Amino acid sequence: MRKPDKIRAIFCSDIHLSLNAPIWRSAEPDWFAAMKRPLMEISRLSKKYDCPVICAGDIFDKWNSPPELINFAINYLPDKMHAIPGQHDLPLHNIKDIKKSAFWTLVEAGKIIYSKDLINIADSKLTIYNFPYGQQITPTKNRSEFIQIALVHQYVCIEGYDYPNAPDDCYLRMNHKNLIGYDIIVYGDNHKGFKTEVNHESTIFNCGSLMRRKSDEIDYKPQIGLLTADGKIKVHYLDTSKDKHLKIIEKSDNEAKVSADLNAFFKELEKLGDTSLDFEEIIKQYLNDGSIRKRIKKIILKAMEKKDE
Repeated sequence: MRKPDKIRAIFCSDIHLSLNAPIWRSAEPDWFAAMKRPLMEISRLSKKYDCPVICAGDIFDKWNSPPELINFAINYLPDKMHAIPGQHDLPLHNIKDIKKSAFWTLVEAGKIIYSKDLINIADSKLTIYNFPYGQQITPTKNRSEFIQIALVHQYVCIEGYDYPNAPDDCYLRMNHKNLIGYDIIVYGDNHKGFKTEVNHESTIFNCGSLMRRKSDEIDYKPQIGLLTADGKIKVHYLDTSKDKHLKIIEKSDNEAKVSADLNAFFKELEKLGDTSLDFEEIIKQYLNDGSIRKRIKKIILKAMEKKDE
């Protein structure tokens, strides 16, 4: 039997733990159980390979997450996870107020490890340089037998893994002076995961979103990176077979128009993001703005009535 590859570390980012399911995932019978699945998969891999998990930011979807969600994170995040904060983890995106955040509660509880300075993980022979949200990556001249890793929360992209009209300076190119000296640069923030190279020596691994949260991610495969003993990254796709999400079925030409309207409706709801308003109140406000056809209103209101029966 072939022995499993030696894995030095597991990379992930953009977990976005949230108290309530995103609109598109509201079909989940138990949102906490749905969030638990990818976390447990990562924990099992971490135990299997006896290696650390390294997260490039946005553990939480909101910096002021409630105790129930923080308790969930303490129970189900991988043990002793190394992490940096993303903008969602920081009050008003300001790292100076990090000690007010749910992220910092995890630090104080010993659940995650965060340092402003570089960290050496002797067992895995890794040196990690932390660049949380708002801090620009700088080159390093440090050379040793340890793999030099930059952990960064900053939006970067390549063609096909971007958004329309993304700023030109977000695109990675072959020569980047500020990335010199790193064997691996692990990015968080861009929810579309990819792997590429720069400077003819550095591997870029943009982790992508850990969980599918929006309807345009229906074909997306959430991924994590496995760092092998020889310094390469193997992409591991997470199991999404048990995911539940809203579905619009198109059956005929007439019903296709209804389906298109409903899809547009859900798209508008997704734009709202997190809100303190009651979900049903949001829907009622949207239905009353005059832009929804009567037939669509009837379908949605009827579904809401059934929910309350």
